[in-house]
Order: sequence, then C-alpha cells, then structure tokens
Amino acid sequence: MKKVLIAIAGIVVLIVGAILIVPSFIDWSGYRTQIAQQVKDFTGRDLLIGGDIAFSVLPSPVLKVSDIRLANAPDASTSNMVSIRQLDVNVALFPLLVGSVHVNSIRLIEPVIRLEMLANGQGNWVLASKEDKEKNIETKPRAGEPLFENNASEDNAALPLQIDDFIIERGTLVYEDPSNTTYEEVNDINSRFSLAGLKGPFEAVGTVNLRGIPVGFEANVGQIVNGRTASFASEIHFAHGEASARFSGTFVNLTEGPAIKGKLTASGKSLAGLISAFAKQDTLPGGLNQPFTVEGDTAYGAEGMSFGEEGLSLTLGRDRGNVKLKYTQKGQKTLQASATFNKLDGDVWLTAAPYTPTAPNPLPLVISPTETLLPSGGERASVALAVDDSAKKVKQDTPASTTSAKLPKDIAASVSLSVDAITFKGESIRQVQSIVSLNEGEVSLERLSAILPGAGEFSLVGIAGERDGKMQFDGSMDLNFSHLRGALSWLGVDLSKVPNDRLQHLSVASQVTANPETVRIYDLLAKMDGSSLKGATTIALRSRPSFGASLSLDRFNADAYLVETQTTPSSSGQKMPANDDATNETAHSSTNAASVLDGLKILNSFDANLDLSAGHLVLQKQDIKNAEFKASIYNGDVKIQKASVGNFAGLKLGASGALINKDNALTAQDLKVSVRGENLADAAKILGQDKVMDWRKLGAVSLSATLNNNLLAPDLDLSANLLGATLIVAGNADLFPIPKADATVNAQISDLARLTRGLGLSYQPSGNPGAVEVNTDVSYTPQLVSFKNISGKIGNTALSGEALFKPMTRPYAELTLETGALRLDPFLPREGEVAAANDNRIASTGGRGAAKAKRPSVSGKWSQEVIDLSGLRGIDAKVRLKSAALSHKKITAKNVVLSADLKNGVLDVSQADAGVFGGQVNVTSKLDASKIAQLTADVRAEGLQVSQILTQTDSASSAVGRVDLTSNMSAQGQSQAQLISNLDGTANMTMQGLTMQSKGKGSSVLDILNFLAVLSGTNSNKAQADVSVASDIVKGVANLKTANLTSNIAMGSATGNVDLPQWTVDVSGNLNIQQNALVGLLAQKAKMKKNYPFSVIGSLDAPNVKLDTGGISSGGGLVIPLPDKLEKKGYGNLIRGLLGAGGVKTEAPTSEETTPAPNAPQDGTMAPPPPPPGGSTSNTAPQKAPSVEEQLLKGLGNLLKR
Repeated sequence: MKKVLIAIAGIVVLIVGAILIVPSFIDWSGYRTQIAQQVKDFTGRDLLIGGDIAFSVLPSPVLKVSDIRLANAPDASTSNMVSIRQLDVNVALFPLLVGSVHVNSIRLIEPVIRLEMLANGQGNWVLASKEDKEKNIETKPRAGEPLFENNASEDNAALPLQIDDFIIERGTLVYEDPSNTTYEEVNDINSRFSLAGLKGPFEAVGTVNLRGIPVGFEANVGQIVNGRTASFASEIHFAHGEASARFSGTFVNLTEGPAIKGKLTASGKSLAGLISAFAKQDTLPGGLNQPFTVEGDTAYGAEGMSFGEEGLSLTLGRDRGNVKLKYTQKGQKTLQASATFNKLDGDVWLTAAPYTPTAPNPLPLVISPTETLLPSGGERASVALAVDDSAKKVKQDTPASTTSAKLPKDIAASVSLSVDAITFKGESIRQVQSIVSLNEGEVSLERLSAILPGAGEFSLVGIAGERDGKMQFDGSMDLNFSHLRGALSWLGVDLSKVPNDRLQHLSVASQVTANPETVRIYDLLAKMDGSSLKGATTIALRSRPSFGASLSLDRFNADAYLVETQTTPSSSGQKMPANDDATNETAHSSTNAASVLDGLKILNSFDANLDLSAGHLVLQKQDIKNAEFKASIYNGDVKIQKASVGNFAGLKLGASGALINKDNALTAQDLKVSVRGENLADAAKILGQDKVMDWRKLGAVSLSATLNNNLLAPDLDLSANLLGATLIVAGNADLFPIPKADATVNAQISDLARLTRGLGLSYQPSGNPGAVEVNTDVSYTPQLVSFKNISGKIGNTALSGEALFKPMTRPYAELTLETGALRLDPFLPREGEVAAANDNRIASTGGRGAAKAKRPSVSGKWSQEVIDLSGLRGIDAKVRLKSAALSHKKITAKNVVLSADLKNGVLDVSQADAGVFGGQVNVTSKLDASKIAQLTADVRAEGLQVSQILTQTDSASSAVGRVDLTSNMSAQGQSQAQLISNLDGTANMTMQGLTMQSKGKGSSVLDILNFLAVLSGTNSNKAQADVSVASDIVKGVANLKTANLTSNIAMGSATGNVDLPQWTVDVSGNLNIQQNALVGLLAQKAKMKKNYPFSVIGSLDAPNVKLDTGGISSGGGLVIPLPDKLEKKGYGNLIRGLLGAGGVKTEAPTSEETTPAPNAPQDGTMAPPPPPPGGSTSNTAPQKAPSVEEQLLKGLGNLLKR
C-alpha cells in the first residue's frame, strides 16, 4: 500500500511537473491564427501578431507577446485601433490554484491607442462579437443612468482580482472627432497603476506629454464602501512654472447619481511660466512672473457645480481676489460667476521685465524602462487578410476650423468682474466693472466701465450673437475726460510746453461692430478743445494687418499747443566745410535717405485704404486749408489717388501717382508733385527758414516734378519757374550706397535784375543784358560735380565751356569759358550799390571790423578795412577764359585771354592778354592770400594809341601818338591802404609821335603838349613830341628817375614824384625851345624866353598845371616880321624847313593864360583863331592874317638890314 501511495504521489508530481514545465517547451507562436480567430469571434476585429509569443509557468506564469495590432473599425481613418510593441504579463501561480487572480505585473510597451468618433456617431472602441452582430442589438446608455448597480447582495463577493503593477511604457493615446474638428494626442505616457480589487483601492502615478506640455499626475481612490462612497486624492504637476494642483475629497452616491465634494489647492512659483506652456509666445507680461495660489472647496454632481459658499481665494504676488461660481443643470441650465478684487498692483506689471519662456526641467520618470524586448517581424497570422498600414494616413495635425463657434441656447449665464482699484503709475483706475450675460444664444455686455485719472470715464456696452453664420458684436463706446491734462500727465506725457488752457477736455463716442474677420468703428465723433474729428475705420483681423479709415478733421489750431521759440538768424558768411566733413555729411545724407526708404518698407507690413481730410489747420499763424489724402496700400504698393492742400501758407500742393513694391524695392510710377503759390514767405516761416532771406521778393513760384523707377535710383523730370526764370532738369540719380546723379539742365533768365533782387543779392546789375539761357550736362558724385557741354546765350552773345567742382579736403574748381563779343556794362553793379553793400556789411559785423572801417584812410582814397581773402585760402581753382571782345562804356578789349590758377591760397595769373586802345596789353600777376597778402604784377603794354585812350575815356582833349609801358610791382598788406603804402617796383613809359590836336577845359599835363602846338603854328602835325619816363616806386611813391620830352620845337625834362598813398603829384620841369641856331636867333630877336618852366602839383584827380609861356599864346606863334622879297626869293621855304613849323597865326597877347587851341580839321590845318576879347565893332570884312612864314621872313629881313 505504501508503494501504491508513493507511486500515485509520483504520478501526481509528474503530472503537475509536466503541467508546469511542458508549456515552456511549446512554440506558442504557431498558434497565432487560433488566437486571432478567438479575438475576432469575441471583438469582431482582426488581430495581427507580428512577433513571437512566449509563455512559461515557472516560477510564475509569464506571457510575452510582441508586435500586436488590433484592427480599427471599417470607417475609421486609420487601419489599427490598437498597436503594442510588446505585452508582458506576470501572474502569481498559487493564487490561481485557489481560484483568484493576482497579477504581479502587466507591462504595455509602446502602446498606441486611437479613439475616434465615426460618422455614424459611434466610437471605434465599440466592439461587437459575432453573436452580437447576428442579433444586431444596439443599446445606448440613458442620461442619468447610474454607473454602478448594486443588484447583487453584499454576500456575493466580487471576482477576486488584484493587479500590483499595470505599467504603460512610452504609450500614446489619440482622440479624434472629425465632425467637430477635434484632435487630441497624449504621448510619452509612462505610468503605473495598481488595483487591490474591483472595489478598490486604486492607485495611479505617471507622466505624460499633453500638447507638448510635460505633465505628471498622482491619484488615489479608496475602497468603495457599500457601493456608494469612496474617498480620493489626486495631484497634477507641471514642469512649467513649477506649478502643481491637488484635489482631494469624496465620491458619493455612486449608484444613484455620482457627486464629488472636495478641496482644490493649486500653487506655483510663476504664473507666467505656467501660461507659457499653453500660450506659445516669445514673451509674456512681467506682472505674471509672480507666485500664485488658488484654494477653495468645490462640489460637482448631477445637478451642477459650485465653488462653495466662500468661493475660491486667489493670490498673485501681493494681490488678492475671490472667484465664485454656481452652475446648475437641473431644468434650465444656469451659470453665475463673479470675480472680485480689492486692489490690483498694476505698477508691478509696468516695471517688471517681460518674461521670456525657457524650457523647463523634465519631470522624473516613475517607472523603470524595459531593457530587453522580444524579436518582432515574425510570420503574421490572421483570419482576415492583413491590412497595410500605409493604405490609410494617420492624422497628425489638428484640422483647421471651418465652422464658426455657436453660443449655446440652453443656458443662461451671468459673469461679472469687479475691481475696486488698480494702481498704475502712481494713480488709481477705480471702479472697474464688467457684467456679461448669456441668454438665448446671445451675449450681452451689460457693462464694461472704469473711472480713469484725469476725471475720465470709459464705458462699453453691446450685444454679441450669430449674424449670417458668424459671431458678431455690436456696441457703443464712450470715453470722456474733463481734465485731459491730468490723464496725459499720468501717462508720462510732458506738457510743460503746452499752454495751460489747452488739452482740457476730450470726448470720444462711436459705434463698434466686431466679428471674427473685422472690427468696425463708425459714427465716430471725437472732440477736443473745439476741434472735431468724424469718420469711421475698419480693421480686418488677418495675419497681415489691414484697415480702412475715412476721417475728417474740421479744424485744429496747432499754434495754440506750441510755445513760441526764438530763432537765431543764420550767418550769411559760412566757411566751406572740409572734405572729411563734406564727405561725412554726404554719407550721412545718403544713409538718411536709405534710412527713410528703409522706413518706407513698413508699408509692406500692412494693407490700408485711406480717405483723410482736414478743413482748416493753423500752424505758425499760417492757414492750411482743404487738405486731402486718398490712397490705397496693398502688398506694399501705394497708389495715391489724390494728395492735395488747397492752401498751405499761400501755396497749393498736390501729389499723385504710385509707389510699387518691386523686387523688395519701392519704385515710383508717375509720382507727380506740384507746388504753386504767390509767395513763399509764410511757408518758409513754418519751416523755420524765414530768416534765410526775404522770401517775399521771390514772388509767384511754380514747381512740378515727376519721379519714376526705383526711389533709390529715380528718374527725375523737374520744372521750376520763379522771378521770370525757368529751370528744367531731366536726369536720373542713384542714392545708395554712394549718391550720384546725371542730368541735363536748362536755365532761362528773362530779367537778370529781377532775379538778383528776388534772391536778395547785394549785387544788382546796372542794366538789362537781355535774355540769358544756359544748357549743360551735370554729373554729380560726392567726389566730383561736373558741368559739361555748357552752351547758351547772354543776349546775342554765345557762350560755351565746361566746369567742375571737387569737394575734397581742399575743394577744387575748374572753369573753361569762351564767349563772343560781350558788353560788361549791364552786368556791372549799379553806381553806389557796392559802397552801400560794403557799408551794410561793415555795420552788420560791428566790433573790430566796424572800428577799422571808421578810421580815416591814408588819403581818404584808400580803405583800411581788412580785405577778406579767406575764400582764396579755402579752395583751389583753375580758370581759362577766352572772349572775342569785352566792352565797358567806350572801352573795348579784344581777343581777351585769361589763365589763372589758385592753389594753396596763391592766385597765379599766368596770362591776361587783350587788345586795348589799338595796342596789346599783357599782364602776369601773383597774389599770395596768406594772413598778410603779398602781390606781384608785371604789366607790358605796346602800341597803345593816345587818340583811342582819350576818346574811349571820354576825354575832352584830343591827341595822337603811341604809348608803350612796362611795369614790375610788388606789394603786401591787409587792406587797400596797406597794399598801396607798401607798393614797390619800377615803371617805364614811352610815348612816341605825341601830338596835341585840341585841349579840353581845365588844366592837365596835356597843357605842355598844347604849348608845343602853339609853337608849331597852324600845322599841328609838325608839333610831334617823344616822351620817355622811368620811375622807381618805393612805399607807393613813384620817383621820377628820368622824364624827358623831345620834339622839333623844344626839349624838356622833369623831376618829382607821384605819391599814390596820398593820391598827389609833385612834378616840375622846363621846356627849352633852342633847337637850332636860326630858331634861337629868331627867338632872341623876338625877345622870347629860352626856357619855359612848368609844374604839375596837387591831387591826381585834378592837378594844378602851371606853364610859363612868356607871352606865347595858344592862338599864335613867333612874331618875327620879314620883307616880302625874302619870301619871293625862296627864303620862306628855307626858314620853314629850319623851323619845322607852319608859323604863327596872330600876334601873341601879353596874358599868361592859355586858351584852348581850336580843333584841328582832318587835313592838318588849323582853324582861324577866335575873335579878340570883347568882340569886333567893325562892319568890314576881317583882313587875312599874314602867315607865320611871312612874319618870320619879314622879321629875318629887318634883322639882316640892321
């Protein structure tokens, strides 16, 4: 018997061992098809097992399955509802032997569960077995149906089930409802659940990623007591802001109608950090970056929800508040909510730095990840054909909303907000109140109001509801300030320069309409200090800002808001900037132009339609009337339909055209600008340029310009008319990176005097040179301005040439000009205007310059005012001038050639040639314009004709002869007086064949020549004389080294000086008529003097000339009678040859006064002398006076008879 028992025991052991050990040696993967079939019979879905199946019993039953996929519903958007990378189940062995299930662990590795609402209104998670489908029975839960039923008695024990660890590792849960465009995904689920029994208690802990937000959770549910009550505690953690919320309480009435009562506590270190998890913004207000708490009781049940009698207490930093809520869903759904705050500190929000979101620290894992996985990719088995997952696309993105939100009609709600005071910038915004109600699907904004600093009141009321399938708000807004200055001062606006009676009252009233697409403000009426603004504006709520505005301002007096400022008159004499400064300023101007155009790129950031107008504006006591601006801005293009000002300080302004955004650049398209007016004075005053010049003198002005192409490289057509002058410019420019321009310029001046008067120039031409027209091609760069192909006319005189200017460190200019015959008289300043201009300039300078100007000059002729040569020191230049003729009064210079170079303050005139007075004049000079000017000059004149000199200088005297002159001079000084006083050098002059033909009134050095004419008798051509003068100039005084006169009648010499500083002459000399024995004999017989002294003394302008003629009159010659027979014998011709003269016409009077000789006829004979003083009483014809030959021969005969 014992052996039998042992045998039976052995058999039992073998059987049990086989049961426990044999499953480990079975290839369970071969049973995929059977397993899949069983699952399909139970669920109605295909099951695919793509990996291995492993099962063992010892030491405890363990099941491992990899690559599991449960098919989705037929109409779902994806092929699989559930997919699991690997399933691990570990069950305790011995509890199974006694009829209970104790699961040690269940681990789902990378499970993906997709829940979807189908088109038929069912969820894809609704499973139906084969039998259920055949019965086609569908049951739906009823509202209010209890979730738990307690039909079984307490004695019926629940299934003994215990799960120690239900672990989900790297799981994903997706919920999708296409009909409501809902898509939610929770990924990176790492959690652990435990279940002590079907009645609890339950525990859960884990971390998930919800919409990219890492969230941790913990939950505990106690054991359900009597199927009705259970306690719970839950907590949620956010990495952002280190925030957490705890909700603990009790579930009650689980069988009849579940209800929750609990306490909510939430806190965090930064509310801004928590909000940044949900609001994806670069920055958040710094006022949110403060600790916060929420605490209070809550209750939720079948009848509704509430925050308890005391509500929820809120704190944010030092601010405190309370929120109350009561929601009922029994019968008519109602919601009442209110939030109250005693005081909110707005200054914290103002001063705190903006919060910049940062990535939070990751939450710690609550599970240990699996280190080893079963191999996958084995043979798949299924009752149905395998479905390729790529056949259906898995949605990953939330679909865009295509339907507008609708307000519920089955609920009545009222929400209110009340804040006693909000402190902001040291003041309080008081009684902030808002009441919003919802009834019948419409929201009423019953009140949104506040009392603002500055005795201000704000209110907004309106109604929102569905309009044409869209939510729309219609309301009215009012804003009033009784003390606007107080409100502006509160906002930090500096009002110190605004008069106290301004900015006192402001009222704004308008209607407002808003929907998801637009916000419209219309019936706008704003009033401030007597000005009114009316109109409407519409703002389109798009990703690209768009708006339209139609506004009209009736009047506005800007002067009433400005404090008058004193303007300093600008100095007329300004030094030319150095090249570095000029270049920098050019670059700065270029940069400014580029900056302005870069600023215009803002036009590409919004779209707009504008219709703006202003009736009457006052600025700087000037009226601006009827201003209009109509334009559209779209995709960066600006189309100006009309931009005009009817009256801007007396001007009419207009603009039209377009600015096109092309290739990221603004391009002008027929952009036209016009300015017209009768006077620029008022406009200049507004622009602060009224002191520059007398703008009234400009008179009527007209300007028009047209721009095309890129604004940084525009084509420009410009026309300007003022003061009878017209300027036409056609060209193009390139403003960036280095400005440059090329243009053709035409300037026409009909009245030069009018132009100079209008421009306020001290220079006024003395006459009208006729119409002036100049054409040139201008090319500009910061380094060079050139004027090529200069052509034109001054009156009938043609001109041509070219010029250039280089704004270097030392500016450089070149001018090459060629003209025809040009009369200079019309261009010379009017008589007296130069002196007046100098006097004005001296008076305006005052101080040292004025004092110097008032000191008497050396002679009263020369000014001691310092000559301003700074202009020569600040620029280098090259001038080349050719002119067919230059005329002034009766003087004409022909074939004028001028070559001058200015370098480093030294003006070098290397050539100044001209044909003058029938001869040629050549001048070279050099002026060193240093602190003390130094001048050197060489003058050479050849072949000058005395007759032309006297004629062209309007002299009353007449003479012939030739003049040659050479002079070398140098001087230094700071004024005219100093230059003349320091004049040194030499001057040599020769006059050949000098013959006096007639003498004007008054005394002059020509009286000496007139005396020779008297001696020469009736044939003045015989009285030719040669004069040679050599002088040394020292300190402005020309001392005569030699001064000789040679003629057939007499010889003479002189000594003395010419004092230029004193403007005086002191020269004396003698004429000796003893040229041969016969003349000397005759002169001795006639008792004539041998020497005739003369002197020239006094002012150079009117010297006192004295000549002792010794009884010789200008009307007669030597009185030497000869017998007639000597004439008959031929002695007369002999004597005439000896004398070399024509004889004497009359007897000489005894007076020393000289009488002007009569004008000589062209045949060389002398006219009859004037009658004797007192006239003649005889009626008989005058006797013919004997000729000089007769008188000389007669006298010679009488002499021989003795």
